[in-house]
Amino acid sequence: MPGRERSASGSQHPTTRPPLPSRTHRPSRPLPHALLWLLALCAVLAAACQPFTPAPTLAAPVELVSPTPPPARRPRPTPRSIPSPVPSAAGPIAGTATPTLNPLLATNAQTDAPPRGTIDPRLLTQVAVPVQTATLAPGAVLIGRTVEGRGILARRLGSGSRTILLVGGIHGGYEVNTVALMNEVIAHFSATPEDIAPGLSLVVVPALNPDGLLRGREAAGRFNANGVDLNRNWACDWSPEAFWQDRAVDPGPQPFSEPETAALADYILQNPPVAALFYHSAANGVFAGACDGDHGSQALGHLYGQAAGYPSDSPFSHYEVTGDASSWVDGQGIPAITVELQSWTETEWARNFAGIMAVQCQVTRRLGDPLARQWVGARCAPGEP
Repeated sequence: MPGRERSASGSQHPTTRPPLPSRTHRPSRPLPHALLWLLALCAVLAAACQPFTPAPTLAAPVELVSPTPPPARRPRPTPRSIPSPVPSAAGPIAGTATPTLNPLLATNAQTDAPPRGTIDPRLLTQVAVPVQTATLAPGAVLIGRTVEGRGILARRLGSGSRTILLVGGIHGGYEVNTVALMNEVIAHFSATPEDIAPGLSLVVVPALNPDGLLRGREAAGRFNANGVDLNRNWACDWSPEAFWQDRAVDPGPQPFSEPETAALADYILQNPPVAALFYHSAANGVFAGACDGDHGSQALGHLYGQAAGYPSDSPFSHYEVTGDASSWVDGQGIPAITVELQSWTETEWARNFAGIMAVQCQVTRRLGDPLARQWVGARCAPGEP
């Protein structure tokens, strides 16, 4: 599922003018008018050649400034090698009860389906107010802004150098249960940090499309404020003709034309995870990303599907999908999957907790240090050593 170059501009330097011939000052005779005009013209030219200093900008908005440009947002011809999980014959890991959500982020959505066109307003607390970096929760970073200027947040949980990326709300309010699920992930692992494996961190993007989230569970809520389907705007297999079910949708004028996809792609390239999980609803299955071959995504999909009880043996065939996120990430050599929840009203927490833990277990087994082995022994089903 799956590029912007900057051009440097040169500057011209004024040519050095030869000095005017010197002349003896005669106080008793005024300067000729022609010489006065010449001196005035030189003064004007000298002022025009001074460097321009723009006026200071007052109350500038909070924006991200990267110290270095991000790598190019394109699939590599030869993706780098990243150890990928392999399927385990072990049964699924038992999930825990649905956690209570952090009130600073959101509260749990109600079990019953909301009326069409509405969502629980408490879920909007994290996107309705403009984000200021001074008020971010610990571990949260502002990775970009939407078309309408809302902040896109990533929350890092854990202290390990290897990360697993989880992304919800790509289709905004139309798939609002994925936003609720990501908030449950944040709430649980914040309250139970021991469930994060030694050496690992979870990076959670609860809502990649806050503008669409505010538009509710209508078709318009699926798209960003430009009317673009963000899961058709990535650079692998991007097409100017894109579809959702039996209708054409706007994939953007080119890959990464939208600030939301560009921000997440830059973040991934600057902070490559060991695995990426993108959540949608409600096709009931796990689907592997693929860009110029498989780079570990098939194995990751089977692992997650077996643990969470989602089908994972067949490719997505409901309709053609182009330019989606997980395929582009796979093209970077990073195993990536799309997790489609079974319904659009439930978060299916226990199933997805089991899937997340299974991915952690498989990655941690490869670390081999004593703390990792101890964590695996306490929380993981028997598998390969």
